[in-house]
Parts: sequence; C-alpha cells; structure tokens
Amino acid sequence: MNFMRRIRCGDRGRRDLLSAAGIALTTGLAGCLGALEEDDDENENGNGRDGDSEPDGDSTEAAELRETLAAADPYRMHQYGPGHVGNAGDDGPTADVDAVWTFRKGDDDEYYEIGTPAVVDGTVYVPETHSVGDDGAETVVYAVDGATGEVEWEWPYPRGTTFGSTVVAEGAVVLGLGGSVVALEADAGTERWRLERDFSDSVTVADGTVYAINTTYADPPTLVAIDLETGRERWTVPLADGAVFWPTPPAVVDETVYQGGVELTALSAADGEQLWSKDFGNAVTGPPTVTDDACYVPLGDGTVAALDRDGTKRWRQPVEYGGRGSGMEFVTSPAVADGSLYVTNAFQLTALDAETGSAHWTTETGGDRSPVVADGAVYTSGLNAVEAYDRTDGSPLWRYRTDATSSSGEKLAPVVGGTVFFPSGGLHALRGADATSD
Repeated sequence: MNFMRRIRCGDRGRRDLLSAAGIALTTGLAGCLGALEEDDDENENGNGRDGDSEPDGDSTEAAELRETLAAADPYRMHQYGPGHVGNAGDDGPTADVDAVWTFRKGDDDEYYEIGTPAVVDGTVYVPETHSVGDDGAETVVYAVDGATGEVEWEWPYPRGTTFGSTVVAEGAVVLGLGGSVVALEADAGTERWRLERDFSDSVTVADGTVYAINTTYADPPTLVAIDLETGRERWTVPLADGAVFWPTPPAVVDETVYQGGVELTALSAADGEQLWSKDFGNAVTGPPTVTDDACYVPLGDGTVAALDRDGTKRWRQPVEYGGRGSGMEFVTSPAVADGSLYVTNAFQLTALDAETGSAHWTTETGGDRSPVVADGAVYTSGLNAVEAYDRTDGSPLWRYRTDATSSSGEKLAPVVGGTVFFPSGGLHALRGADATSD
C-alpha cells in the first residue's frame, strides 16, 4: 500500500513543538494552515475592524440576537455533530459582514491561541491560551454570551497547551487538552472528570460516549470509548499501526463508529467489535462524513471516496488541486447538503455531486479548512480570513479579514443563527452588515 503521512500541527507534532519552544507560537506554524495572501490591510468588505467590540448586554439588539442564537440549531462539535456533515440547517450571512463583538484576551501575545468554538443555546464555549507573567502561559476554557461576548464562566487549565475542537453534549463541555480529555459542566464550568494519557487533541461525542485516540504511548494507537457521565473507560480497540498515518477523529452514526487511518473501519459503538474495513491504498486524512445512507471519505492522494453505510464502494473522485500551500494534496472532510459535497484542497473549493462524484464547480479560495454550509452559502476559513460562496455556482459573496499572523490546527468557523463565529486572533462574531447597523 502507498500510505501518506498527514502533517497535523494540532496534534502530537504541535505538542512536541510547543513544549520545546515554551509554547511560543511562531509564524512558522502559520504555514501549516497556509497563510493567506496579503493583498491589503483591511477586510475586503471595507470595515477593517480588528479591535474589541464593546458589548451592550442590555440593548434590544443583543436581546434579539440572544433569542435567535438560543433558538437556532447548535454547533456541538466538529462540523456540527458526530456524523460531521457540516450542514448548519439554518441561514447564514450572504452579504458583507461586520463584527458584533470580538472576544480577545491576548492582544499582542506571542503565546496566544484560540480554538474552534461550540455554540449551544446561545452560549459560546471556546478554549484560549495566553501568557501569564513574564514567561508562562495558561489555557482557559470560557463560556461567553453569544449575543455580547461577555464571559459567563471560565475554567483555567494549569498550563498552556494545545487543544482540539470544543464539544458540548448532554450538559458537558468536552475537550482534548494537551494529551488529556476533560469534561466540564456546561452550566457552571466545574470539572466533571479528567483523563490524563496521551490522547489526540480532537474527540467525538455521541450517545453518552466520548471517543478519543490514545497515541504516543500506545503501540499501536487505540480508540478509547469513555463514559461521558463518569469518565470511566467502556472499551478500547487497537488501531492498525502503519507508522506513517495518524488516526482521525471518528464519525459516529446509528451506533456505528467510522474510524479513519490506514483504512476506514466500521466498529460497533456498543463494544468496539469490527463490522467491516475498507482499504483504499491511501490513508484516510480527515474525519469521515456520514449521512443517512452514505459515508464520504477524504484520502491522502487528493481523492474523495463515497461508500454505502455497509462499506460498498459507490465512487472515488480526484479533486482539483489548488496548487498552493505545502504542496500536499490532502482534501478536507466534506460538508454535505442537498445532494452536493463541498471540499477544499490547497485553497481550492469544489462542489461535487453526491451521487456520482462529478464536479459541479470549483473556485479558488483563501481558506484551507473544512467548509460548512448554511442554506444558500458555503463558508471556508483560513489563518486570517473567512469567506462565503454561493452554493449554486461558487461565486464569492463576501470576505472578512483579521490581522492574525500565526496559529495552528484546523479551526473551523461555525455558522449558527445567522452568525459566523470566526476564531482568528480572537473570536469574532460576524453578522450581516445591515443587521449590525440597525
């Protein structure tokens, strides 16, 4: 088999780098994301805003936004849920945007890093690393009001570290933090439990179970199922150790776990028993996307494969390579909506037909992370810009830039209640410019 190693700055390699460098984030890390072209110093929508917004918790606008966010479909984890479909099931802004607020605790801080938020019931949950004293750093998990950016609670982790996407499920906030998996009470920020091993930063939660990958000190790496309520281990399954792959966070749908790595493997969520496996000749390079009747898999040779839920192959399609970045051709995990798949590949956004794999359209983009879909638009994000494109033909709708110069990890910009929450040098809550100026 022709396996390919995926460079994952958000996991073990990044932990080693931060440990060696006193967790200083450098512009070199930005290359893992792919720095966007510096074509101007302002947002292309013309606002040029890069500072904190002053929240007004008592304003009518804030109250209305809070109600809208609370009623909207939530963003609970990577690409919305354990199937990683990437579909908001809601509207998003399709014209120029402004920041309603910007949550920024670490201006001009060389240690600063902010993660992908979860947005549930009008509250935004997000981890952040910032400096402490002259040469230290800490990581803090925050709950903030989604309408104003005001802090509702905060929970400090004793050291500055890496983190994966935030997960909120069944009253708990779950995060991979520097090799540990931590569960906090969503309403208060108190610690429910903590497991300290060498877990990968990203976890998936479904049906009361946390799925985490134990990496460095496991030979081979293992998938660990953890009870969400107690933190007790339910079962552990070894994953094939090809030495040149990194297991991806699994997708979990209808009591089946779809685990990526050297192969795609389907496991029983009840006990980890293997149901089937599929060898593509190339490693699975991102979390599988699982819908009601299909599984879509990004592969290390720049293709996307579509399978039935029983592992039967439907099609495999190469995705046009954007030709920028590191030179790797890795395709992101797809977002799926209304019979189409949306993927990015080295700063190229492509729409594929879900039934046949044929390309509907492709367009150059400034983002290199997994896209999300909200109604008529597709949203992509990168180091310092988030962009929206028309789903029908890929034409650009708007672009918002920040002044971020370094970051790492595959941080997404979720869309909830007509608001884009963009983690880039702070967390920016973006809404249509008309909505923010009323």
